[in-house]
Amino acid sequence: MNSIPWSSFRFPILLISLTAAVWACHPEAPQETGSQAPANGYPWLPDDLGPVPQILRPGELSTAIDKFNFTVSPGGDTVFYCATNQKLGFTAPAYQIWNGTAFDPPQWLPFAEAEIPMADLQMSPDGKHLYYSTFKDYPGKAEGFHFDLWQVQWKNGAWQDPQPVKGELASAGNEFYPLPTNSGRLYFNSDFENISDLYYADFKDGVYGKAIALPANINTEAREADAFVAADESYIVFVRVDAEDGFGNSDLYISFRRSDTSWTDPQNLGPTINSDQIDGSPWLSPNGQYLVFTTGRKGAQIKQEAITDYEAFKGINESSRNGSLNFYACKIDLEYYRKKAQL
Repeated sequence: MNSIPWSSFRFPILLISLTAAVWACHPEAPQETGSQAPANGYPWLPDDLGPVPQILRPGELSTAIDKFNFTVSPGGDTVFYCATNQKLGFTAPAYQIWNGTAFDPPQWLPFAEAEIPMADLQMSPDGKHLYYSTFKDYPGKAEGFHFDLWQVQWKNGAWQDPQPVKGELASAGNEFYPLPTNSGRLYFNSDFENISDLYYADFKDGVYGKAIALPANINTEAREADAFVAADESYIVFVRVDAEDGFGNSDLYISFRRSDTSWTDPQNLGPTINSDQIDGSPWLSPNGQYLVFTTGRKGAQIKQEAITDYEAFKGINESSRNGSLNFYACKIDLEYYRKKAQL
């Protein structure tokens, strides 16, 4: 089977080759809708969270298993992401529920399929839809092996049957990382012009319109992907790969919207947030105070610790410290970046 293009996982193109796998679906996660943020904040964030990223809930959310994407129910009690295993050729969407003191064990979402990978899971601001990317066939799909955007609705206490996101935005290229906003606009990245760039499409009369590219200061000759857009579309945090001012394989950048056709020049979030490894899949809390993202960073002395004896190596390899893609969190000062952008 073909390897999945880099932008389906935000990571190098040869990282994951998907093959068949067998697993069971589990009950769906309950959803809370209608609010923009939980009244009591996010109790699953570390109490001492500051500007330096910390691994998020090691042993609960962050484990020895590779994970990417991160999105949260409006009530703040359920998180969603994708888990993957290269050796199994397996990628599936999962969720975990906060029980008041810890996260319950992960469960697969009920619409996942054994041989069809699903990636880039994102929730609508009202919590009523999940969007994702997959190469599953459907009537009217353009020919060839490529990923398209899909959505699934939460209705009557259950997830309904997933449906392809139809309209002019669907192409013979790969569409990834769908992020809906309050206006109904859908942001995503696509390589239908041969390189991964960021686009949006407006929703009208029940379908999405033409894919409109973000301006040239956002879309460069590098690859752009993983766009987290504020619900009011006031700012965007996204990934740029192998950029000249980058610190690792992929870095997080921020830009502020001036108008539909004008955004400030993107700023690298800097070496405190970005690392010399993979950094991607950003999520920001609705109040703009907290950033959660996917990273493959490792401890500075982890290899030296692993070589002390084989049991130490085994313990590290079976933990969230093994270099797997996991979730880190920090506080973020949007005003600092806004002032640098001279807004």
